[in-house]
Amino acid sequence: MNRVLEAEALAKASRALLNQGDPVGAERVLAPILNRLRTDAPTLHLMGLIKKAQNKLEEAERYMRSAVAHALTEGGYYNDLGVVLQACSQYAEAVRVYRAARALSPHVDAVRVNLVRCLLAADALAEAEHEARDFVDANPGPESWTLLAQVQRAQERHEQALASAAAALDYAPKMRGLRLNYAGALDRAGRPGEALEIYKRLVLEELDTPELALSCARGLFYAGAKQEAETLLEKALEIWPSAALHGALARMRILRGEGEAATAPLEAAIAERPQDLSLWLACADALHRGKLHVKALSLLDAAMRQAPDTPALLTAYAFVLDELDRPRDALTPLRRVAELSPGDRAPLRNMLSTLLRARRAEEALAIARDLLAADAHDQYLIAIEGTALRLLGDRRARVLYDYDRLVRSYDIAPPRGYFTIENLNAALADVLRRQHRVNAHPLDQVLQHGTQTGRTLLTSEDPALKGFLAAADEAVRDYISRLKPDLSDPVGARRTERYRYAGLWSTRLEDGGWLPNHVHDHGWISAAYIVSLIGAEKPKSGRPGWLKFGEPPRPTPACAAERFDAPVQGRLILYPSYFWHGVTPMEGPERLSLSFDVIPG
Repeated sequence: MNRVLEAEALAKASRALLNQGDPVGAERVLAPILNRLRTDAPTLHLMGLIKKAQNKLEEAERYMRSAVAHALTEGGYYNDLGVVLQACSQYAEAVRVYRAARALSPHVDAVRVNLVRCLLAADALAEAEHEARDFVDANPGPESWTLLAQVQRAQERHEQALASAAAALDYAPKMRGLRLNYAGALDRAGRPGEALEIYKRLVLEELDTPELALSCARGLFYAGAKQEAETLLEKALEIWPSAALHGALARMRILRGEGEAATAPLEAAIAERPQDLSLWLACADALHRGKLHVKALSLLDAAMRQAPDTPALLTAYAFVLDELDRPRDALTPLRRVAELSPGDRAPLRNMLSTLLRARRAEEALAIARDLLAADAHDQYLIAIEGTALRLLGDRRARVLYDYDRLVRSYDIAPPRGYFTIENLNAALADVLRRQHRVNAHPLDQVLQHGTQTGRTLLTSEDPALKGFLAAADEAVRDYISRLKPDLSDPVGARRTERYRYAGLWSTRLEDGGWLPNHVHDHGWISAAYIVSLIGAEKPKSGRPGWLKFGEPPRPTPACAAERFDAPVQGRLILYPSYFWHGVTPMEGPERLSLSFDVIPG
C-alpha cells in the first residue's frame, strides 16, 4: 500500500513539474515508477504528454496509444493522441481519433476545435466547414463562429468569413481579439478603410500585440499615411523587436527609396541578437526584394559564419548568388541543403532552375523525373523536364512544348445580361480596378509598375465576374475536347469531362510594367483574358504587353521565348499550366487582365 501511495505521490510531482514547464524533470521523477504502473492509463498518458513536450513524438504516440488501450472510454486520451498524430502529419488517422474523442466527449469544445484545425491542415476544407458548422449549431458563441470564419478564409470566401467574424463579435463586442479578427476580415473582403478605423481605435486604447501593430501599419501605409505607418512600427519595435515588424519597416523604407540604409534598424537588432536567425533572414529578404543583392550576399555570408549549415540561410544565400548570375556558385549551398535534409523534396526542387542555368541539364532532368514519379502533375517539374530536354536537343521537348497544338485563342461571346462583349469588359474593368485598389497591397507586390490581386475573385458574387466565367466555360470545354487522351502527354493524360476553376485573379500593368515568367504549379489548363488595353494597341516599337511563352524565369542558355501572342481586348488564351509564360514590358497606361486555372474536377 505504501508503494502505491509513493507512486501516486511521484506521479503527482511529475505532473506538477510538467505544468511548470520542466518536462525533463518530470520524466526524471516518473521514469523510475513507470514499470510499476505500466497498465495505469493516467500514468501512461502523463508520460505521453511529457514526451510530446520534449518533441519526442514517436515515443509520445506510443505512450498515448497505450493509455487509450487501457482506458477505452476516456475521450481526453483520444484527443491528446490525435494532437500527437496531427503533429506527425498523420492527418487521416488523427481525424479518426478526434471523431472517436468527440463521440466519447460530445460537450468538450476543444475536441471540436482540434478536429476542424486538423481538417484545415489536411486541406479537407469541405469537411472542415461541415464540422465547424456543426460546432456553431451545438454551441454558438465567439469560439465556434471564429473557427467557422477561419475555415471560410481558407476557402477564400471572404464575404462569408466577414459575416462569421461579425457573428462572433456580437457575442462579445468589447473583446479585443474578436475586434482584431473582424478588422482583418474587413480587410480581406476589400474594405480596408473600415478595417483601418478599427485598427486605429484598438491602437489608441492599447498597443498590446505585434499583430495589431503590423496590421495597423500596413493599413496606414496603404492609405497613404506612410510616415505614420513607419512611426507606429518604430514604437512597436521598442516593445517587440520581432523579425516580422522589422521586415515590414525595412520594406516600407525601401519602397520610399532609402536604399541600403533602409535595413539599418534591422542590422542594429542583429548586432544585439546575432543568434536570432529570423532577423538575418528578414534583413536578407528585404534587401533581396529591393534588388540590393550585393549587400544581401554580404549579410548572408556573415550569417552563415554565425550559423553554418542552416538550411534557410544556405537557400537564401544560393538564391542571391543566382540573382547575381553566379549559378555554379549557387549550386554549392543548394547541394549542402540537400545533404542536410535527405528525403526532403524541397531542396532538390530548389536546385532545378539553378542546374539549368549552370548548364547541367542532364542532372536537372534526372532529379525532375525522380520527383515527378511521386507527383506526376506538378507543373513546375514538367516545365523543368521540358526545358532540360530542350537544352539537350531531345525531340520530346517539341512534344511537351507544342505551341501550335496547345495554345488556343478564343473571342468569347457576351454572356446573358450583356448585349456585347464591350459591355461585359466595361463592367469587368470597373470591378477589377476597384479590386486592385483594395486587394493589391504594395508591401506584397513583386511586380514593377503593376499590381496583382490575390486569388480571391473566384468567390465573388459580382455579376460581371460570374458572367465572365460563364462565357469562358464554352472555350474551356472546347479546349478540353481537343486534347488527346494520351498518357505520355501531361495535358491530355488528365482529360476529363468534369473540371473546376481553381483560382481567378487579375493583373494590372502600367507603362513599363511587366509580368515575370512563371508557371502555375498546381494547375492543369491556364487562361489569360484581356479586359482593358490602353496604349499598347498602337505600339511605338516591339511587342509591348504581349504574352510570351517558353522562357524560364531567370536567363537560361538557349532558352529564349519561343512564342508571342498580341493582347487583344476580349480575347481569351488557353494553354497548359506548365508552360513558362510572362508579359513583355507594357506601353501605355493600362493592360488589365483576368487569369484563371482549371483542374480536373
